[in-house]
Amino acid sequence: MFRFKQFFILSSILFHFNCSFFKKNKINIYSNSLSGKVIYFSKLEEGYKRSNSFNKSWSKLYSKRFKPYHRFKNRKYRIAGYYNQLDESYIVIEDEKGRKFKKKIESVIDSLISLPSYIFFEERKNEAEKLIGETIWLNDTKDKKHFYTFSNYNFKRFETVRVLKIIDFQNSNNDYPLWLKIQSNTGENGFVRFNGKEGKTGFKDHYYISNPLPKEWGKSLIKKIVAGELELGMTKKQVRVTVGNPEKINITSSRHGISEQWIYKNHNGENIFYQFEYETLTYISK
Repeated sequence: MFRFKQFFILSSILFHFNCSFFKKNKINIYSNSLSGKVIYFSKLEEGYKRSNSFNKSWSKLYSKRFKPYHRFKNRKYRIAGYYNQLDESYIVIEDEKGRKFKKKIESVIDSLISLPSYIFFEERKNEAEKLIGETIWLNDTKDKKHFYTFSNYNFKRFETVRVLKIIDFQNSNNDYPLWLKIQSNTGENGFVRFNGKEGKTGFKDHYYISNPLPKEWGKSLIKKIVAGELELGMTKKQVRVTVGNPEKINITSSRHGISEQWIYKNHNGENIFYQFEYETLTYISK
């Protein structure tokens, strides 16, 4: 009887110890502005895949064993949130069966998480799919990170093409992993990276959804824009079409109105400043 009591007491102590132990190690997931958003994992370009440890990135919430990247493709996930542990930050996602997975990230700033570039939101996918069947105008067709073709056809800047379908694919650490399969008026196919919203500061427009060279601008000005030449008196739209979106915009206001300073980088990484007054280009620093 005495031994039975000892065994009972020892079992109770171990039970309570184990409970408290697991409570201490319970992971508390915090929500943020991304929580609840639906995401997908894109296909990866082979060279890009070899240059990164994609198979050693994601694991189950309470496991240290990594899950191969291909197991995440063609599945839908929701962002659960994030957590911090031992000075390290993790993003947490959840599949349709409620299983949670984590990935270490560099930092969490104001509860916002920078997702890896190979992940895309369902809402971005829906935006891209709305372009199917539409006509778009190509921009930089020499940029192989954002435009490519298997055809010998020479796609040109500002050429009109029709969007055929959407493809998920990532080959870099930047930009959306979504591509538009496009077709020229002669039936040749190519692929251009999905833009998202046009005219974003610090980002490149890979195409335009409306005519970037309207006839009312005049033949002389259009010729200069196609050649990449700027002149004072151009509008903001004309400058963007000619040399792209600025890296940064500084806005100042005075009793004379609001002025903007657009900052670009030259080939040497030096800043070039464009000054706008009343929506018109008035000064360019060289």
